[in-house]
Amino acid sequence: MVDSWFLYIPYGRRRAALLALIVAQIVSLTFPGPRVSRADLLIDPEVRALVRTGRARVIVMLQVDDSGDDAQRADAIGRAQDAVLARLPQAHASVVRRFVSIPALALEIDHTALLALEQMTDVVAAVKLDRPVKPQ
Repeated sequence: MVDSWFLYIPYGRRRAALLALIVAQIVSLTFPGPRVSRADLLIDPEVRALVRTGRARVIVMLQVDDSGDDAQRADAIGRAQDAVLARLPQAHASVVRRFVSIPALALEIDHTALLALEQMTDVVAAVKLDRPVKPQ
């Protein structure tokens, strides 16, 4: 249940706040820390099922060292995103969104791209299904 004060926030800001909260929750639950092994890489089972027969929209959580400086963190996120995109087979993945302050990428991928992501344990922490969130 949402506190009543939240309802007084204008809809656009409320929606942005909810989205930021959801993304922060995803990051906190799925970001396993520095350098995961292939066995520790989290792949959503629904992603595996969807890419067997076609494409899926996913959120790729990236491994980025925490830095106290926002500019350095944004730069590190950009480098991690570039590293993933450079190693993905172009015909098998497309960028939906690049995030600036969140260590993640929104992609549309197929089975071949998922296999490539599974090999990138130096930079990829998790691959989750990108589910639409309906405002309440």
